[in-house]
This record gives sequence, structure tokens and C-alpha cells, in this order.
Amino acid sequence: MQLVPVLEIRHGKSVHTEPKNAFANHVVSEDPLDIIGKWVESGIKRIHYVDVDAIDAGEPCNVDLLPKIKKCHPDLCIQVVGGIKDIDSAFIWIDAGADFLVLTSKAIRRKDLLSDICVEFPGKVMVEIDSRKAEGSDSSEIDSQMIETAERLEEEGVGGLVVTEVPNQGHVTTENLLSVGKFSQNVELPIFANGGIDKLEDLEELLKSQTDKLNGIIIGKVIHNETFCLNTALKMLNQHQLT
Repeated sequence: MQLVPVLEIRHGKSVHTEPKNAFANHVVSEDPLDIIGKWVESGIKRIHYVDVDAIDAGEPCNVDLLPKIKKCHPDLCIQVVGGIKDIDSAFIWIDAGADFLVLTSKAIRRKDLLSDICVEFPGKVMVEIDSRKAEGSDSSEIDSQMIETAERLEEEGVGGLVVTEVPNQGHVTTENLLSVGKFSQNVELPIFANGGIDKLEDLEELLKSQTDKLNGIIIGKVIHNETFCLNTALKMLNQHQLT
């Protein structure tokens, strides 16, 4: 299991956007390479790169930063989301140094697009999917439709899933994260849970649940919270994997 920090980029700067308004953001750093350098030094091996400007433009915008990141950190794995609406935009990101392309649920509704990109870049395509349980349903239940979706995407050539279990109310919590962990035990594709870690205790609870098939946890705002120690979190993960 890995911790995968979110790097949101707008106008070349590292930002944190508001969940309900991608156009309202807080600038985290004028130079994203500074933040990435600290993450890599701590032991991060993979990042979730979000091109925020692509939400508005509908095409890749913050592409020039990727070769710079790869030059400084050639072993860092980069999964990119943003502006991938056709095969040409997929080529742009891959040529810039992206290791994985993350397609949104909107993009995969275009079956021809998913198939074309998977054929062109086998094993390099990931898909974002959301899980919404009906109100009153047992959070421990595994959604059979989700499993069927995962199997279908695997047949298409998808190489991994970014899964968010969206709660009926509030924001993603540890309970939602544990549910994604259970889902990961029922599918063959690599699964990355999106969100659910607000503090170190959340990670500790997840590790106790023995969700060993979960490949990673994508962490956003909390990574910039001074009360969350990334070094400690990574040590917890390493100790768990050694036991």
C-alpha cells in the first residue's frame, strides 16, 4: 500500500481547490518542485497530478512541468488527470512523462475513447469511479455492480481504478475508505482509494483492518496540514508491511 499525494496545478503553481468549486483555490507553493522534492525525500514514490486548468480549457494545460519533475525525480511515478478527452491529449501527457493516464467517469462513457487509449497505451490507463450506496444500506456490503464494472474495465485493458465511495452526507471518511478496501479484495485490478485520511489515526485504523490488497490511498488537503506528519505516516506503512 502506498500514500499518493495529490498535486493540483493551476497556472504552474501548486494549489488546493475547494471540492465544490474547482475555480476557488489556495496557492500552496509558487514552485511545485519544492513540494515534490520534500515528498520524495520523505519516501513518496507516486503522485496524483491534477491539471486544474484543464477543467476549464478541456485540454492539457500544465504539461511543461512534467518533464521537469521527471528530470529531478526519474523514479517518481506520475498518474495524471485533466483534459484527456481524445487520443491526441493522451499522447501529449505520455510524451511529457506521465506514467499513467486517469480517465474520469465522464470520459469512459465514450467507449470508443477508452478502447482507443487502452489499445494505444496498454497498462497505462486508470479510471475514476464513484460508489454511492443507497441510504440505509450496509456499508460492509460489496456492490456487485461495482465488481462487474471493474471486470469490464479490466477486459477493456484498464490498468487500475481510482475509487471514491461517496457518502450520503458529509465528506469521505475512514468508514468509506474501509469499504473501498473491502471492494479491493474482490477484484483483480489495482485499486487506489480516493480520500478518507484526515489524521494519522485514520491510517492506523485502516492498517488494522488488514486491507492488504488496496494498492494506495490518494491524499489531498491533509498532506498540507501541519498536524499530519507525512514521515510518521510512511513509517507506519513500512512497519505494517514488515509485520
